[in-house]
Amino acid sequence: MIKVNFKFPELPFFRGWAKIVFAFGLVITGALPSFSQNNITPPPVDTANNGEKKEVEILRSDELKFEDENGKKFTKLIGNVELRQGAVLMWCDSANIDKETNSVDAWGRVHINQDTVNAYSNILKYDSEKKLALLKGNAKLTDSKMILYTDELFYDTKEKVSYYLNHGKVIKDSTVITSLRAHYYNMLHDAFFQGQVKINDPNYKLNSDTLKYNVDTKISTFYGNTEIFNKNSTIYCKNGWYDSKRDVSSFGKNTVIVNPPQRIWADSLYYERFRGFGKAIGYFKWVDSSMNTEIFGHYGEYTDVRQYIMATNKPLLINKMDKDSLLLIADTLKSMTKSEHDTIRTFFAYHKVRMFMKDMQGLCDSMFYSFQDSTFRMYYKPLMWTNDVQMSGDTLYLHTKNNKADNFAIYKSGFIISPSGVKYYDQIKGINIFGYFIDNELRKLDVKGNGESLYFGKDDKNKYIGSNKAVSTNISIYFKDKKIDKIVFIKKPEAVFTPIKMMAKDQFELKDFKWQIDRKPKSKEEMFKAADLL
Repeated sequence: MIKVNFKFPELPFFRGWAKIVFAFGLVITGALPSFSQNNITPPPVDTANNGEKKEVEILRSDELKFEDENGKKFTKLIGNVELRQGAVLMWCDSANIDKETNSVDAWGRVHINQDTVNAYSNILKYDSEKKLALLKGNAKLTDSKMILYTDELFYDTKEKVSYYLNHGKVIKDSTVITSLRAHYYNMLHDAFFQGQVKINDPNYKLNSDTLKYNVDTKISTFYGNTEIFNKNSTIYCKNGWYDSKRDVSSFGKNTVIVNPPQRIWADSLYYERFRGFGKAIGYFKWVDSSMNTEIFGHYGEYTDVRQYIMATNKPLLINKMDKDSLLLIADTLKSMTKSEHDTIRTFFAYHKVRMFMKDMQGLCDSMFYSFQDSTFRMYYKPLMWTNDVQMSGDTLYLHTKNNKADNFAIYKSGFIISPSGVKYYDQIKGINIFGYFIDNELRKLDVKGNGESLYFGKDDKNKYIGSNKAVSTNISIYFKDKKIDKIVFIKKPEAVFTPIKMMAKDQFELKDFKWQIDRKPKSKEEMFKAADLL
């Protein structure tokens, strides 16, 4: 074994001499000889791979040794070692260069540089044929865009791709990403993370199966089971992306957003956090557990201000009440709080509004409901049925209490119709009509102003004998077993009794009579079908 201890001066002349010596494998036994370019011809350089040199050049070392172990020849470099292959520079404390494979094993303060990429570690194994570096022990890579840390790092100097296969993290500004495996494409500044991916950012935290992150755009694209934790909400999804520069995100199918007491399920969700605006495209479901209310739809919009939500494309609202639920459909449903700092919520529904409960059904053009007074306000020719009793007017208010129907008011042109037989109808009309419920069952009606009634009487054999038509300013009607039981005229009425056989055709109905049972919502299934939810 021959040993030579020397240092290469930091002059191009001596660096060139070192390259020639090691290219030919000369044995140095004394002082360095002098030479000139006239009598020394450098060996040919292999540039078959993209014009880059294949051999690893030695630029510097404090000590050099040629060693042969079991027929394997290698060059040993010790102290301030500097190597190069093409545009790749390598530094370390000591290194072995295999003369056959031209591969490098290096130790101590390893540093690799290629353009803007710098990699560091305790140990390096470099395959010059594949141009692949394996850095072990406190490995670190930076390209001025981000910093990557791991214990074992692979760096492909040809493709400029770095990756780790057993835990690591990437830091970009104040964002930290960790995972089991990752590939970083230096040219594209794209990082792909797999397995137990976590993002820790001042604005949010993310857990995912797979993540793509671009360090220039700061856009995260995630795949598989993903959780995103914001200040006031948590998002669960299968895929999506988040642009942290613009504060905009989009989520795919099976997305759930939890913002207690609210929760949203959606097929596709887009959200601009910088202005608190989001929209759901395709099927979605919104739930507020504090109000026992759900909204379904196939397109929706949401804003943080006043917690506004709007649903269109066959929306459905469900308000769970005591032993029953109110189902409501319309062209458009809207809900919001009274003010930015208030929690009392209001609902709007328009147009073609239809509502269904077990003991009550209704329809109108538009509706307003406030949780402050628990009152449904129905506008523009509303219709309501409680069992077989039909109520109509210009405006109808239904007040609930303890999640039960408590009372209602019909303003202007009030008209109430109750089937009395196969072809007879008891009828009541007046300017305003007020009704009262017990256990969701209509028990009493008060007619205020211009009261009229038409009531069909029966004999002891339950056979119709005639009609009693009366006019009184105010009338009270009492119900029993869901039928009219008694009529009380507050002031002396003008009443006329007409036997059935003597009644003319126009005497069977009060003016403006219109029985519209065919428009009555018939079942919950019908409501779900109308909302495309069956």
